[in-house]
Amino acid sequence: MILVTGATGMLGAHFLLHLAQQKQQLRAVYRDESKRETIRDFFDYNQCQDLFASIDWLKVSLDNLAEVEEALDGVKQVIHCAALISFNPKDEKRLFEANVTITKVLVNALLARPAKLLYISSVAALESDERSYYGHSKYLGELEVFRGIQEGLDARIVRPGVILSDFFWKSPSLALFKLAFRIKDLCFSGVTGFIAAEDVVSSSLKLMEQQKQLDVTLVSHHLSYCTLINLIRGAVDKSTAHRALSKKKLLTVMRLSKLMTFLGFKRLVLSEGLINTLYSENHYQTLDEYSAFEGLKARDFEAYVKRLALNYQQFRRG
Repeated sequence: MILVTGATGMLGAHFLLHLAQQKQQLRAVYRDESKRETIRDFFDYNQCQDLFASIDWLKVSLDNLAEVEEALDGVKQVIHCAALISFNPKDEKRLFEANVTITKVLVNALLARPAKLLYISSVAALESDERSYYGHSKYLGELEVFRGIQEGLDARIVRPGVILSDFFWKSPSLALFKLAFRIKDLCFSGVTGFIAAEDVVSSSLKLMEQQKQLDVTLVSHHLSYCTLINLIRGAVDKSTAHRALSKKKLLTVMRLSKLMTFLGFKRLVLSEGLINTLYSENHYQTLDEYSAFEGLKARDFEAYVKRLALNYQQFRRG
């Protein structure tokens, strides 16, 4: 049996769908019933309604060792997708609990069991300059997994870039689509690695078959945020965004927004961590640089982004 944590999130849902299509025996942990219904809708969206019923759903608090141990009964592999993504400084405690404490509990529970672990980290954990607290928390989560490996745990760590997907339009990484539709001509100069959710799944599962490679970055393409925004806008016949706002100016807007909040106005959703991300230039190893991923079919990423843009347009029209 395969256990998926974070099963009601975007990436967890993609793992569930892929594995269910392969007729794998699955257990999915969740905390919120309404979010579980979202995953049912995702299966319906992919015309796999019957497969949803094959999943064993278990309500679990992942910070509770006893509940985690019960969920692991009969499990041979764990895919740990559960995490919190936030660049809000006020969420530091929640980020530590979700990305570090829960990982520590899971690793401790697995040490006494013959089960493999796939830990979903993030390229944000590799950032050395101006690392966000989110990235720091994922780095600390990785340290817990490496500790487990030293103590005998069979584990792999994958660090996806910015994950793109259909359907989960409220996910943090897909906020770029909302941004591309709303802004008229504003671009951001930062560069980072992107990957489709489906490719995270296929490459991660392939890595689990390897014996030597313990940790990898999962990036298929590097794009500037400006290029991505214009791919999205071009797919739906919107004008090209070309005006670059400097990081310094956007930081000023953020500070003014704090002042507006003090005066009783609604604050813009900006943080220094998010702004640093939009202006940072980061390059990572790509899938085709790893021998572990030989044979994986390359994706036409530009066509993929344009298809997502059209689907997002339909979503907005309701």
